[in-house]
Amino acid sequence: MSVWAVAGVVACEPKQAATPGPVFGGEAHAADARPLPSNMNESILNGPCSPAAPAGETLLIDDFEDGDNRPFKEFQREGYWYSASDTTPGEMSPKPNTFAAEPLPDAESTPQNRLAAHLVASGYSDWGVVWGTSLRWVDAGVKCPFNGSKFAGVKFRAKGTGRVRVNFGIPETIPKEYDGVSVERCYDTHSRVVLLTPEWETYEVPWAELQQWGWGTQARFDATRILSLQFAVDGKNLPVDLWIDDITFLPTSDAASSAALNVQQ
Repeated sequence: MSVWAVAGVVACEPKQAATPGPVFGGEAHAADARPLPSNMNESILNGPCSPAAPAGETLLIDDFEDGDNRPFKEFQREGYWYSASDTTPGEMSPKPNTFAAEPLPDAESTPQNRLAAHLVASGYSDWGVVWGTSLRWVDAGVKCPFNGSKFAGVKFRAKGTGRVRVNFGIPETIPKEYDGVSVERCYDTHSRVVLLTPEWETYEVPWAELQQWGWGTQARFDATRILSLQFAVDGKNLPVDLWIDDITFLPTSDAASSAALNVQQ
């Protein structure tokens, strides 16, 4: 399993710098003749993953009921859940480089819904913590970014405390050692902020509402080349205690409902 979030964030950690305004995911679909970003090379255009892999078709990413550390097993889709933190003093569960679903409280558990991801962290004062999964299309030894072009975003249920940023990594924002093409100011992934509540709520994060943080090399979001899905909390927003369940892709027909409860800029 390649857990790029653990070593890669340190190896390619960006320097905070002033940048132009944020890059919005809605620009990803506009084709023009602009040059390639400075942090990528042309190998992404003519390698084994060009053109993009076949589009995924299964909506379910994970409901955690199988209890393992992999998303729901779609044909030719591969991924592994993981956790990571910065190196400042702190505590998190699951521990860094691990992941395990937990039983729901008795009052919430049903025969059809027994397990969920329970994620807790406090103390870290730098970039904070992330929980997430890698996403790949695999066939005969070839691995390519996952093609999510048949979907409009992601949907999930969550409850807890804290401010969570839902991130999607694409090759331009991920360094080469983790299947990306970025060589500088890595990990400025496309994301959306979610404000949690103590009760279970359903959240939608459409592709069209994603934007980069603003400190890294700018890139357009491309749903045909997704490398990761993460739930991240930076140090200034800790502590956090959240439950996440029933993560699915958002059908294109549901995109109009993007103003889901408590999803804010």
